[in-house]
Amino acid sequence: MTSRQRGDEARAADALPFLGSGEALPEAAAAAKVADRGFVAIIKIFARTWPYLSPYVVGYWREFPRRLESEGHAPAAEASASSGQVDGGWGCRHVPPAVAVLVAIGPLSGLLPVGGHWSRTGLFVSTVVMAVLCWALTFAKARAYVTISFALALAGGLALLFAVLVVDGFADNVYVAVVAAAAAGVWVVQYRFEDGKLRFRVRLGSHLVYYGVLFLASTLVTMVIALFSVDLISQSILQAKPLTPFLANFIGQPELAAGASVAADAEANVDLAPLTPEQRYGLTWVYAVFMLFAWAALVPASLFLPYYYIFIMQRVNQGLRMALLARWHRLSLRYHSGHRVGDSVYRLYQDSAQVTAVVGTAVQVLQLLVAYAVGVAVLAALDPLLGAMTLSIVVFAMLWGRWYSPRMRVKSLVSREANSAFTSRVQETFAAARILKAYGTGEAEQRRLEQESVQAFNATFRVRSLNAIVGIVAFSLAAGVLLLGQFLTAVWAQGARETFATVLVALVGLSFLRWNLSAYQSAQDRLGAASVSVRDVVDRWAQAQDMAMGLDRVFDILAIEPDVKNSPNAVPLGPFRREIRFENVSFRYEPERPVLQDVSFVAKPGTITAIIGPTGSGKSSLMSLLYRLFDPDAGSISIDGVDIRQLELDGLRDNVSVALQENVLFGVSVRENIRYVVPAASDAEVLAAARVACVDDYIAKLPAGLDTILSDRGGKLSTGQRQRLSIARAVVKDAPILVLDEPTAALDAYTEHRVLERLAAWGEGRAIFLITHRISTIRRADRILYLDQGRIVESGTHEALMNLDGGRYRHFVQTEARLSGSQGSEDVA
Repeated sequence: MTSRQRGDEARAADALPFLGSGEALPEAAAAAKVADRGFVAIIKIFARTWPYLSPYVVGYWREFPRRLESEGHAPAAEASASSGQVDGGWGCRHVPPAVAVLVAIGPLSGLLPVGGHWSRTGLFVSTVVMAVLCWALTFAKARAYVTISFALALAGGLALLFAVLVVDGFADNVYVAVVAAAAAGVWVVQYRFEDGKLRFRVRLGSHLVYYGVLFLASTLVTMVIALFSVDLISQSILQAKPLTPFLANFIGQPELAAGASVAADAEANVDLAPLTPEQRYGLTWVYAVFMLFAWAALVPASLFLPYYYIFIMQRVNQGLRMALLARWHRLSLRYHSGHRVGDSVYRLYQDSAQVTAVVGTAVQVLQLLVAYAVGVAVLAALDPLLGAMTLSIVVFAMLWGRWYSPRMRVKSLVSREANSAFTSRVQETFAAARILKAYGTGEAEQRRLEQESVQAFNATFRVRSLNAIVGIVAFSLAAGVLLLGQFLTAVWAQGARETFATVLVALVGLSFLRWNLSAYQSAQDRLGAASVSVRDVVDRWAQAQDMAMGLDRVFDILAIEPDVKNSPNAVPLGPFRREIRFENVSFRYEPERPVLQDVSFVAKPGTITAIIGPTGSGKSSLMSLLYRLFDPDAGSISIDGVDIRQLELDGLRDNVSVALQENVLFGVSVRENIRYVVPAASDAEVLAAARVACVDDYIAKLPAGLDTILSDRGGKLSTGQRQRLSIARAVVKDAPILVLDEPTAALDAYTEHRVLERLAAWGEGRAIFLITHRISTIRRADRILYLDQGRIVESGTHEALMNLDGGRYRHFVQTEARLSGSQGSEDVA
């Protein structure tokens, strides 16, 4: 290693944050960008992901019986369900009356007597709420439909939870589940009569809804198992306390508890005779079997849910990436010329991935908030002081969030912009491999790469450092409350202090009427879970700042309206028959820099128009307007009398073939390169295009012919071979308009002569435009346009323009002749 290399590495190491002060990063500029990005703005950014999530919420409709094409209808395997309300004759108005009847059965049958115990009355009220929401859903539209759907799902879930945990008995659980399932029918199943036949359609593909239901069911089962297993072990197996009547009946051993009243028995069992060793031994086997069934119920969900979540998230991410890529393709060259390719790559690959993180974070935060709310409720039921202590963590967390949130947004934006710049530098370095080799600038480029790499590392390190600080402070806040809670509950458990909501605890069927070992352990579990939940919510909110900055960069592109797009009343382009007309066309990339001014000319089918002029005179820009890479600022371009801005954009470009100066080739076969714009072209069509471009002989000599794989960007081909393949690609499209930008600049005179002869024969009936500086190519044109400073200063045939004394074209030809040392007298003649 040379001393210079060691010095470079030392400077790079000194720039790393944990070894030195680091590179100065433009945080002030980033702070200005996110100065107005508060809590509401961040939520709005996340809300913009809804269009990419909604397909996995509303799903799609599948009809039964399935349609056949022979019936004269298009197959409807996956009809869109983006509109939730009833449409197209489909109905579900049978559901609300059915739900209303089921609700009425509750008090009439005695399952949920009105005016009885408050818990059963409350459960009946929840079924009435579901019925009302069902009626509202049949008439709701758009956003109201989505809102009421979520309200109905929430009401059904809470009613089921209340029935399982609070209301005694099993029949009420089944009854509420039936009502909830019937209410869901308004969203899941619809029907209509068609040609005298009854047809159904079922909503499928609502993967996020399915995942939410499975996740909540798994969480509920886990919580119930935890509560009753703690009670069984801590009280009965370890301390020989009699079972509560609920548990005794649940395991089929009512003799282990006494009495008929749940509340009375729960109070009495504290003083009942302890369980015998044989009974305790038998309970251990009951517990083992109980846990075995719990494991059998939960393990499939724990294995399936993570896989299902990844499946959903990858599809969501793919949808956003494809939308971003589609918009990127539609953006004008004005955008692309002002943005680095690496920046677009980073936004497409890295920033767009944040949409999956949003859903994951939302799901995790919902889980954490549910766990926190349950913890607060349980702790408040045991003692209001514990509930208040647990709530206080949120206050401290919110104050802490006000400090770190804006700082996290600034550092996240700086990090993403620094990494985007580094990606751009890498892309540009790889693309310039030939230049680096030719000029020996590899070491200089290495130093630039190193500098930007260190800046990107520093920026990311600052984000991670702040994130670590956020986690440490949140942990400290949660740990302080947790330790205090542990101390208090340990003291209370020793003194047989009564719990607060004894009636509710008794109804649930637990033994926590007084502070005991079970109450202590449950309180510790809930305190720990609530503390961890708040700490994790703080951490997720810190991560959300970074996600928001990434998504904001994605939505910046999605919000850009393309400069060139279809008009509302665009029409398809018919067969090209008469003329292409440019009339007083003016164009500029920037307001102060005009490129074309008052350009007018006409091109007929079967003619070749040569466009020449000094570098920067607007030749390529003129042709870019023809196939609408840009639109003119003034004037019009028409094909057969129709302004091209009134034509369908895709149809217009389908009728124009272009061979550009860049001669871009791909690392695929020769065949795929030639038929890149016409993937369905046959080998015969590909070879015919190759013959026109005079590249057929070269293809025949390749080891695998058309199947020969080219290197990336056609690096193993000569410039002339790449140019002819580019011409073949334009020819195989068989379009009525052909634009060739410097088509023969890299060809020798003999090959150029052959290519132009074949192009002339192939181009009969087509309008061909040539942008070139080669006299031999220009002389074949039917008309020559000489551009200078964006204006057509001369127009006509070669002979006519050569007869103009002091003419620009004549001077150009004579200059070329002198420089070439030949053809002077012929060209001037």
